[in-house]
Amino acid sequence: MGRIKLGLLGSTGSVGSQTLEVVKAFKEEVELTGLLARRASEKLLLQAREFRPRFVVSYEEPSRDWLERLPPGTKYLKGDEGLAAIVESSERVMNAVAGVHGIKPAYETLRRGKLLLASNKESLICLSFLIARKRSSVLPVDSEHNALFQLIKKVKPEEVKSYCLTASGGPFKDRSPEELESVTVEEALKHPRWNMGAKITVDSATLMNKGLELLEAVSLFGLPLERLKVLVHPQSVVHALIELVDGSYLLHASPTDMRIPIMHALFYPERKPYPFKAPSLAELSPLEFEEADPERFPALRLAYEAGRLGGAYPCLLVGADEEAVKLFLERKIPFTAIVKLVEEALGRASLPPPRTPEEALRTALEGSRLVREIYEQRYVARL
Repeated sequence: MGRIKLGLLGSTGSVGSQTLEVVKAFKEEVELTGLLARRASEKLLLQAREFRPRFVVSYEEPSRDWLERLPPGTKYLKGDEGLAAIVESSERVMNAVAGVHGIKPAYETLRRGKLLLASNKESLICLSFLIARKRSSVLPVDSEHNALFQLIKKVKPEEVKSYCLTASGGPFKDRSPEELESVTVEEALKHPRWNMGAKITVDSATLMNKGLELLEAVSLFGLPLERLKVLVHPQSVVHALIELVDGSYLLHASPTDMRIPIMHALFYPERKPYPFKAPSLAELSPLEFEEADPERFPALRLAYEAGRLGGAYPCLLVGADEEAVKLFLERKIPFTAIVKLVEEALGRASLPPPRTPEEALRTALEGSRLVREIYEQRYVARL
């Protein structure tokens, strides 16, 4: 394998920043073609100055001073023009863009025949009609799906009884429903195991993150939803497991370090030595597992329902959850209202299945609009 040409979309977020740590560790083997972020922030500028990619892109207009501080040889492009330039000049594209904004980058990457390193959940769910035809061009980066991707290659479908994703249970897995009513934003953002962005951390607290991952697995691997399970595993060391028909299990385990699945996807099918300090298996033990109760975690139940209904519902779920989490982070609704708002929004929706990326985005945004509408009726109207 020659030097890999990598485009990094969403470079200033958690996964984007960790991808750059991997690029730095393998700088002789990876050529960074471009960096993209929504804002022309100081962090994006510092990344451009350190890694000197061919392109740096933002959707927000940068200041003249910001542009003047770019390194020689790095060209600034704005918005979709820059997205197209990065994808076209790359062999592999890491889509670490947050939320529904990741739908278009995923589509453009696959449309141009490039390998998609997929870290954006929303695009994998909302573009399931495309992913089903392009599975060989998608390498999952989420730790759970990356683990499942590796496990699936070890067995024949007829040997498998069930496919399991693990969830830490978040910071509130042992709290009563009454105690959840008073959860603060600060408490929800303290994940016990992972260091992630605000939205995905809240999703991990409600377990909506795991619900979305169930729908991702259906899209990525064509697995039947009824054979997918979630196990609560507080240590977050085992990321996925397969239950075999003979009563045995295959497990994929690693430290809670996103750089491991990033490395796997970046260099696949080659496996590179881990260049960072790693704990021993003894340090990661003991390991515990328990069943995830969909009634205890209503977000899981809702995701299963959206998956069974199919059509527009998984994509509506994506947009509705994004808006509900935003309202919580803005301190406008209590923690327990997140899933309730999403469920009510899905109950009001009636849309055909999306067949194009534009329709997928509109469907997700309709989920967001419905949540905002219900919020204004339930909360704002009372003021």
